[in-house]
Amino acid sequence: MRMKWMQAVGILFGAAVLSGVPAYAQFDVAGSFFQAYNTSTTGNGAEQTPKNSPGVLLEFRYILKPLKGFELSYSYNPADESYTVAPASCGLRCGNQPVTVTSDNHMIGVNWMFTTKKKYAGFSPFGLAGLGFVISEPNTNDYALNSVVRISFDYGGGVDYALGSRFGVRAQVRGAAYKAPDLSILYSPTGAYMQTIQPSIGIYFRP
Repeated sequence: MRMKWMQAVGILFGAAVLSGVPAYAQFDVAGSFFQAYNTSTTGNGAEQTPKNSPGVLLEFRYILKPLKGFELSYSYNPADESYTVAPASCGLRCGNQPVTVTSDNHMIGVNWMFTTKKKYAGFSPFGLAGLGFVISEPNTNDYALNSVVRISFDYGGGVDYALGSRFGVRAQVRGAAYKAPDLSILYSPTGAYMQTIQPSIGIYFRP
């Protein structure tokens, strides 16, 4: 299932890139390390708390001109989900013990890029917004369900700092809002939306 989603997103990204003929164009590939911070959700008698963990981010960007560009991104990080009975909630779940489902998060995004030619003290700012998919993939666990795919709204911004004509440093903060994944058979889904924030730093390369 994951490969099908990645292939579909790749086709969409390629179509977007080929839709314009740029006079000013930049293509780059970047790799970064990030720390993911997640919000907890509560609903249907359950409280769900994702683990905050480090991860890796890959980006492929094609900038047609300032304020018009496209990006395909992929990130991975461990994302264990902990479930407990929500405060002031009881019913049938009072006897349920806290459960932690070990899982991995794969996030794929197709984003619109906002850039500028002007530099500020050597820094080139950028912003992004778009849609993506969050694939939560449980590892072996007696209390886990199958993989869950959620649509996400992606946003973020950062700066590039050139160290040469072809490469430089990229620092950014990215976010994704999506419905919390339902990974435990012992607890009902919270049905609430959560956010994942990823401050990151890495290196970009322009062929």
